[in-house]
Amino acid sequence: MKTLTGRLPMKYRSAVRFVFVGTLGTGVQYGIYYLLLDIFQRQWPEVGILTSVAFTAGFMIEMVCNYFLTNFYTFRTRPSWKNAGGFLLGRVLNYVIQLSLLNALVWLHMGEEWAGIVAIMLAGVINYFVLRPFYKDKKRE
Repeated sequence: MKTLTGRLPMKYRSAVRFVFVGTLGTGVQYGIYYLLLDIFQRQWPEVGILTSVAFTAGFMIEMVCNYFLTNFYTFRTRPSWKNAGGFLLGRVLNYVIQLSLLNALVWLHMGEEWAGIVAIMLAGVINYFVLRPFYKDKKRE
């Protein structure tokens, strides 16, 4: 029995798997962000920097999960120094974009809850194109 991606042309398979892993990662990151944001707002409502701390904690946990899913599922590769470097480069770029968008959206008076998910989703699209060259399997092309 073929999986959903097994029915697709080879060139689209990793993109579909990337969307699945990205959706799962977004859920993990946003869930942690939202939980910490709620805790921080109850404990220290006057400390605005905690929005970025909650967002960063969610990002870091999601990043570790995402690295292994990206290797084993999205691109069907094994972890290596090359793809770890590419992944880290892509994630640093993604983090800077996400955090910039988050702070810009909050500054524009979007609620912190919505700003977090919007920032994650907008930055996620860029991540695929940054990571792909580091995971290409020369044997399959």
